[in-house]
Amino acid sequence: MKREKVLLVRAPNIFKSAQWKKQGVLRTPTNLALLGSYIREHGAYEPEILDFELDDSKDLADIAGKIVSRNARYAGFSTLTPRFPTIMRICGELKKIDPAIKTILGGPHISGRPQDCRYPGIDYGIVGEGEQGFLALLNNLVAGRDVSKTPNLVSRTADGEIVVNPKAQFIKDLDSLPLPAWDLLNMGEYKDPPFFGDEPHAGIFTTRGCPQNCIFCASGVTWERRLRSRSVDNVMEEIHKLADNFGTKNLYFYDDHFAAKRSRALDLCDRLASERPGTKYIVQIRADSVNEELAQSLNRSGCISAALGIESGNEEMLRAINKRETKDEMRIAVKMLKSAGVPITTSYIIGLPGDTHETIKETLDFARELNTEQMKFMLLTPVPGTDVYRMAVERGLLDPENLEQMEKTTFYDATAVNLSAVSTEDLLRYQDIAYRELDRKGV
Repeated sequence: MKREKVLLVRAPNIFKSAQWKKQGVLRTPTNLALLGSYIREHGAYEPEILDFELDDSKDLADIAGKIVSRNARYAGFSTLTPRFPTIMRICGELKKIDPAIKTILGGPHISGRPQDCRYPGIDYGIVGEGEQGFLALLNNLVAGRDVSKTPNLVSRTADGEIVVNPKAQFIKDLDSLPLPAWDLLNMGEYKDPPFFGDEPHAGIFTTRGCPQNCIFCASGVTWERRLRSRSVDNVMEEIHKLADNFGTKNLYFYDDHFAAKRSRALDLCDRLASERPGTKYIVQIRADSVNEELAQSLNRSGCISAALGIESGNEEMLRAINKRETKDEMRIAVKMLKSAGVPITTSYIIGLPGDTHETIKETLDFARELNTEQMKFMLLTPVPGTDVYRMAVERGLLDPENLEQMEKTTFYDATAVNLSAVSTEDLLRYQDIAYRELDRKGV
């Protein structure tokens, strides 16, 4: 049986900030590899991933031409907010060349702002967890059936009204999902020089979701604060295949919170140490999940960086953003990780709602105190669906229709909105000072 070709596209980050360019980091589009494997296993489809981060093209008409040249009837795009304007324009260019191609948008931006599917050139959106809705939409389109009841679907009525369908239930058993279609990616191209030098790496998800509810984080927009985990056996199967089939031994765990279930994290560390010695990896964890046993296990199993979201050095600000951690918990976690020999990356947000000169200086002072191997200082970014985004809209600081503001949601070099009590110029100045004086790797 002939398989229908489906393109899965990562658009170029045309407005990539200077900090990201300086790092030279290119991460695997694992979400697209997961979607590709799902439609290939459960339908008569031939997925192909076009990653324009690997392409020098910046001309949108040229990019559209390359997409059309693949001779596919369906093109799916993963959308992050700063890239949405670029994707919207690419879709418009696609329709000029081939009006019959169907464009389907998913990802965090569309999940938080489904009404943005109203732009010409965009046919459909899929909100939330994408696999089931995307497959159902493809099946209906290929068969010529009515798509109006497709789960997770965003569509337009004849008069332009946006309709968002109810979502399918979350996939309960993540082990039932096929492993990512790594064969659709040029795995040797994905590098993270600050951590892995010139060696390639792969990003993997062992969980979906985070039970926390920080006001700036978009995890809950897609996953609704529900934590689901793959079994350690299933994760190790993927790690073995990455190493054996692709020579990839460097890993970035994309989980929002690697140690949300500490016992499971310990089990995975033990398996990595015993079955894949020599593996190097990065995790993102909360300070309140760290104890001495976990710190030692991370070190023993090859963790080269534990990333902690500190956010602020002011206790009142931590409470205001619903961080649900204290500075003392952060100090203790950093001390235990250092004692165990685990390098640490701490991240901070400049320009939190209500931030003053005094609270920002407290944040920089706290970064000096913690003195970790790498530090990231990000400007507050309003991501659709988050409390910060709603706050910015309610205060009249953010126009959801303003594409230029979307393109400024980059964490670095520019700010889409300013919810702090200091000027935008001062926010940028504080960020510059932080990177020049505090981050020893300069990234």
